[in-house]
Amino acid sequence: MLPYIDLGIMQLPLYSLLFMIGFAIALILARKIGGSYGINKDDIIFAAIYGAIGLLIGAKVVFFITKLPKVIGNFSTFINFFKADTLEALNYLFGGMVFYGGLIGFCLGVLRYSVHFKVKLFDLADLYTPFLPFAHAFGRIGCFCAGCCYGIEYHGPFAVQFPYNELTPELSEVPRFPVQLLEALLNFICSGVLLYIMHKNAKKKLEERKLKQGQLLGIYLTYYLIARTFLEMLRGDAIRGKVGFLSTSQIISILLIPIAIFFILARKRQAIFTDASLNVASTPETAKSSQIAR
Repeated sequence: MLPYIDLGIMQLPLYSLLFMIGFAIALILARKIGGSYGINKDDIIFAAIYGAIGLLIGAKVVFFITKLPKVIGNFSTFINFFKADTLEALNYLFGGMVFYGGLIGFCLGVLRYSVHFKVKLFDLADLYTPFLPFAHAFGRIGCFCAGCCYGIEYHGPFAVQFPYNELTPELSEVPRFPVQLLEALLNFICSGVLLYIMHKNAKKKLEERKLKQGQLLGIYLTYYLIARTFLEMLRGDAIRGKVGFLSTSQIISILLIPIAIFFILARKRQAIFTDASLNVASTPETAKSSQIAR
C-alpha cells in the first residue's frame, strides 16, 4: 500500500498519478492509431480533453449521490460536522470518484465536442473504446496502491494484508482478495482484444465489415457491465452504497446491460439500412435517373 509519493515539498497521490499516466499513454496511442484511420489528430486530442473534464465531473457527481442517503439520514449531525470542519466535510462528499459516473461523463464530453465541432461521433467512439479499459486498468492499480475499492476477506492464494491506516482502519483487520488487480487484469485483456478486433475489422472493405460503427463501444460496455456485476461480489468496501443486497454499481450494471446489447443491435440494424441505401444509390438505374433529374 503506497497512497502517496513523498517529494519532500509535497505528497503526490499515487492513484491520481497512475490514472493520469494511463490516460496519457492511451491518448498518445489513440492519436497515433487515429491518424491511420483518417481521423484528425487535433480532434482526437481536444475531444479527449472534453471527455476528461466530463469524466471528472461525472465521477464526482455520482460519488456525491452515493453519499446523499447517509447525509439525509444524519442531516443534523452532518451540518455540525460541516460547520466544525468544512474542508473535511466537502472531502467526504466529493473526495472520491465512481467509475460509472466518470464513463458517462467522458461520453457526454466527447458528444459535446462532436456536436459543437461537427466531428463524426462514432469515428471517435470506435477509436477511444479500446483505450477506455486501458486507462481504467491504471486507475485500478492506483486503487490497490491507495487501499481503496478493496476486496472481501480472503485467506487463499494471492491474499493481500494491507498495513494499518487511519482513514480505513478496517482494511488491515483481515487478509483481502486483491480485486483491484483482478479488475486491472481484466481491463488490460479487454483492451487488447478490442484493439485486435478493431484492427482486423479495419483491414476489410467497408461493405465486408461485420462490425459496424459504434458496435465496438457496445461490446466493451456489455463485457464490462457483466464483469463488474460479478466483481462487485468480491468487493469488501461499503463506501459505494447498497440498496438491499445489491451494491449501487451492481444495480447500474444490471440496468445498463440490456441497453448496451440493444445499442449493439441498433447500430447493426442502422448500418444495414445505410449500406442498402448506398448500394441502391450506386446502381446504374439510380445513377441514370439522377442524371435525368439534373
